Amino acid sequence: MDRLQFTNLPTPINFFDHYDSNNIYIKRDDLTDFSLGGNKARKLEYFMADALNNNHDCIVTYGGHQSNHNRITAAAASKYRLKIVLILSKAEDINKNGNYFLYSLYDAEIVWTDIDKVPHTIDSTLSDLEQRGYNPYFIQGGGHGNLGTHAYRVAYEEIIKQEINKNIKYDYIFLASGTGTTQAGLEVGVMENSSHTNIMGISVARNKIRGTDVIYESLKEYCEFQNIEMKISKKDIWFDDSYVGQGYADIYSEITDTIKYVAKKSAIILDPVYTGKAFHGMLTTINKENIRNKNILFIHTGGIPLIFTHAEAFERKLE
Repeated sequence: MDRLQFTNLPTPINFFDHYDSNNIYIKRDDLTDFSLGGNKARKLEYFMADALNNNHDCIVTYGGHQSNHNRITAAAASKYRLKIVLILSKAEDINKNGNYFLYSLYDAEIVWTDIDKVPHTIDSTLSDLEQRGYNPYFIQGGGHGNLGTHAYRVAYEEIIKQEINKNIKYDYIFLASGTGTTQAGLEVGVMENSSHTNIMGISVARNKIRGTDVIYESLKEYCEFQNIEMKISKKDIWFDDSYVGQGYADIYSEITDTIKYVAKKSAIILDPVYTGKAFHGMLTTINKENIRNKNILFIHTGGIPLIFTHAEAFERKLE
């Protein structure tokens, strides 16, 4: 697949610590070095190539007002001189720091929508842009779709090369799992390389049934798209919703404790919505599943601006 190259790859893998006889490493996809980095940057390399190859002059995508995906999409569109329109779901309390602040740096046009009117707003926005003379390209929220899945299939191949260079084999890979394509891509990578690595998705929002279904459908669609044999069943997918708390962006004390622990130990900053929740889930899973004497890789998928948007709640819990 065609791909632009505006990320800093390969991202490094840092040794973090020994934990209950395990060796824990962190793959720094927060250092993709594009608009504060994150896993979405890998995906946007493929989406932007597709948009430019098909002569689109405007990018449209959807997400919350503090969406990491929106931030990086706006940055990519700006870099290639394309108009950017962000469809944002309305919220009672709009925090204008963090990702939302960065949208303005890229001159993003904002369209607000009620959550129950998202499909209608997407259609009407695309129609309006066409009437204004644009040729818009729509990217699903979170970079969902075959191109997003492919990006992390390629990322897994990058991990394999790093394993060879470091003479190490990762038994488990943990990550924050949201819209599902990051995990789906890693699953395809494991499948296609006949690897025995276990992909462990820690949900940041969805329940186990819904999250597993979405990942499985992404795998199925991608395998059909690439004409490769689907060798993964739904029961093979590890998607744990035990750490969602009260829902998306619920910041409970174990998350803030984990973020502080990782920062003091390594100077690596996690965020309270995605990676802090996932890292807490990983450490707890190691104990619950009695994982011992293994090499474990945690993929830091980015989201750094979110630690600032939740600073007050974070500080209260630390106190």
